[in-house]
Amino acid sequence: MKLVFFNTPKPRQFNYPARYYDEEKDKREQRKRELGLTGSETAGDFRTQLNTGWQRFRTSERGRQKKANMSVLIYIFIVIILIYIIFFR
Repeated sequence: MKLVFFNTPKPRQFNYPARYYDEEKDKREQRKRELGLTGSETAGDFRTQLNTGWQRFRTSERGRQKKANMSVLIYIFIVIILIYIIFFR
């Protein structure tokens, strides 16, 4: 009988067979590699999408900030009116 105090089992291998195979996509990728297209066209598209997304975010953030500032001003105005009514009438 063998005594082993620090026996660490080896991790099991992960083997996941692909369920779907898109032959047309594989052909397109092969054709792009043959033509020497490395995806620089898609990088430009990605950059424009990213820029438009950031611009939308900035404009919506500015709009939210304006609304928040306006609501704070309205609350301050209401509090001032209430203080006037309570103490000076």
